[in-house]
Amino acid sequence: MSSVLAHAAAGITAYLCSNTWADKRSRWALTPFVFLAICPDLDYVAVWWFGYVPHPRFTHSLLFALVAAVTVHAATRSSRTARFPAIWLIAAAASHGILDLLVGAHAVPLLWPLPAEIQMPIGVLPSAGALKIGNYYLWRNLVIELGLMLPMYTAMVLLCQGAVRRCHRVMALTLSPAWIGQLVWSVSLSR
Repeated sequence: MSSVLAHAAAGITAYLCSNTWADKRSRWALTPFVFLAICPDLDYVAVWWFGYVPHPRFTHSLLFALVAAVTVHAATRSSRTARFPAIWLIAAAASHGILDLLVGAHAVPLLWPLPAEIQMPIGVLPSAGALKIGNYYLWRNLVIELGLMLPMYTAMVLLCQGAVRRCHRVMALTLSPAWIGQLVWSVSLSR
């Protein structure tokens, strides 16, 4: 995915599927969910500070996601102000590797420590290119990613909270041609 923002949106979705924003006491709980969604890229610290590029990037594996989610769950078990269902913590942690897989630009070691890396034959989400503030493609691709993922994230939250109404169905049907157009545009981009 192009940015931390796009990954954080997956963490926010997992949080909203398991907690309600209306409960002010649980809003702090958003932090662990967002952290889990972006923490696989913490291996960049080794790249930036030490010039070390880990291969494979095991932080993008489902095993790493499971360990990170269980660690957060254990650390926050005594919380009385928010729910931390393990399944949603795991979903937040696993979202990073899965979303990177959907880019299709490079293989992702989802099954690490098994040696096989997985790569999609086509990219569904655009690649970031250079992570520089002046990079046109970074911003274009972020708009594409959010245009593709936000409707899906919204639908997940509405379904999980049992809040799907007729107006949501009508809006989904109305916006689906634009969503499909954006999906076709994204898939047609070079990787």
